Amino acid sequence: MTTFDITNSKQSEEDKALQEALKASGAIPEHIAVIMDGNGRWAQQKGGLRILGHRNGVASVRDITESCAQLGVKHLTLYAFSTENWGRPEEEVNGLMKLLVATLESEAETLRRNNIRLVTIGQCDRFPADIQKKLDEVKALTADNTHMVLCLALSYS
Repeated sequence: MTTFDITNSKQSEEDKALQEALKASGAIPEHIAVIMDGNGRWAQQKGGLRILGHRNGVASVRDITESCAQLGVKHLTLYAFSTENWGRPEEEVNGLMKLLVATLESEAETLRRNNIRLVTIGQCDRFPADIQKKLDEVKALTADNTHMVLCLALSYS
């Protein structure tokens, strides 16, 4: 099995035991899809800016990706940005775009090293050229990876 160097310091002993039990049971799904929703509302409820919730969502994505890869899930789809999200305030959309690029830049090598292939679905041609380029770079970097496919649903409906 592939060794993952992504460290999840927040993972409890209970979570680790659950992962081991799932592996032992053989009841691991081939494909898991996650609708990422509520990060902005969560931040607002805590008295923070919506973008802070989205940043915390990135940490959750990292944890989910690591756990799925360790469990042997073959496909993980993250519904990350719906077509309806284009209607959010410009400042929030711009913040989400910057966060996407920053995350791609910071995680590309980790994906490559851990044999995770990045693919996208959706209307990615709606994104600014620099974001399309960054997505293409990371997809090319990870194109031959075979352990897990991480699919980002972007501008997807």
